[in-house]
Amino acid sequence: MSLSDSQVRAFKATNKRQKASCGDSLFLVVEPISKGGGKSFMGRIRFPPGRTSSVVDVRIGVYGKGTGKWSLKEARDEWELIRTWSRENNKDPRDRKREQKQVLVQERESPTFEQASESYLSEWTSANAQGKKEYRNLLWNQIMPHFGAKTPVGHLSWDHEHKGGKTTRELMEDYFTRVRKRAPTSAKKQQMVLKGVFENAIRKGWMRRDQNPVLNITSPKDKKDHLVQHHPYPFWETLPEFFEVFARNAPNGETTTRSACLLTFLTGLRVGAISGMRWDEVDSEKDLWLVPASRMKTWDEDEKHHLVPLTEPIKDLLREMEKVNGGTDFVFASPRTQSKQLNPASINNHFIDLGYKGIFRAHGLRTCFLTYGQEILGFDEKVIRLQGGWKVKEKIQGIYDRHDFLDERRKFMNAWSDALLAQGLKV
Repeated sequence: MSLSDSQVRAFKATNKRQKASCGDSLFLVVEPISKGGGKSFMGRIRFPPGRTSSVVDVRIGVYGKGTGKWSLKEARDEWELIRTWSRENNKDPRDRKREQKQVLVQERESPTFEQASESYLSEWTSANAQGKKEYRNLLWNQIMPHFGAKTPVGHLSWDHEHKGGKTTRELMEDYFTRVRKRAPTSAKKQQMVLKGVFENAIRKGWMRRDQNPVLNITSPKDKKDHLVQHHPYPFWETLPEFFEVFARNAPNGETTTRSACLLTFLTGLRVGAISGMRWDEVDSEKDLWLVPASRMKTWDEDEKHHLVPLTEPIKDLLREMEKVNGGTDFVFASPRTQSKQLNPASINNHFIDLGYKGIFRAHGLRTCFLTYGQEILGFDEKVIRLQGGWKVKEKIQGIYDRHDFLDERRKFMNAWSDALLAQGLKV
């Protein structure tokens, strides 16, 4: 029988260490009188899950009221969170508290907003001397008085909650709404500078990469004018973690959808080109996928096919999809109606289901393809742009270029596939 709160409160220390059940594998631990007779909560769980695994003790904290102490209800709630986190992430339950401590240490050691701004001006921005002077005036005279020069920059993360219950994101929205009314031009400049400050803070590890609080803040006029907004994309060093999450498939995504997601990574093409892929577009003899111009955004209908070299991982993926959709017209046939193609939105929706909403979008993988193809693999930008199907401004040159450099493009695609495999991608 599990203890009630009154029983926990009344539990007496003895000369021996005692342990009593609070239900659901949560225990009250009472130290012997010789050690002060203190009470604390501890959970017990097998990890990895299974009868043959070792029992792991997870300390919750000291029983009592006040800062750093836990009531029985709070301990039960925390224990449920720990078990759920361990199950969903397939991690040792003790790691959750370690990660929480790392976050707290990071926040305590986080430089101030002023220091982050200095770092941005000295290390990150490519503005000239006059531009940096203007940025400094905006930061120190306009923005810092409002958000606090000594505020830890980690406390300005997107979802950090401030006094009054508002997040930094909400405070930024309120601030820019007020500034736009009196000085719309200054508001745009301030937003641009702040975005750079926080991007640099993320690069330095002072903020998490999905926590820039000024991303996508737009005025009604901005929305009306359809200003270009860049799609978020995954940083190279975070791909191993993503591919682990992807492989676990916690939301139970369909095989067709998951394979389409992988081909988006492997080719850097838009979701519209991926989801409509047909079996008759695959030329196995030449190891090429011929994507019709009609599915290549900004291409003209009369232009020739876009050529995608088939790497070994792509061919492995196609062999797997042949087992699923080999009897249909489409490589990624709709799981509901085999006669139609997969809904292009399914690819982004699966990333959202995996917990990556706001962190990256499928279209952002094109940026990943172009950026890291150069930075990590060292390939020429022109070769990557040709392979990614980007529209070349000079029309005549563009038509020819798409079919030039095929050997170089094949080398790039093989190197790109190998690099993704090394980061944890599994077909």
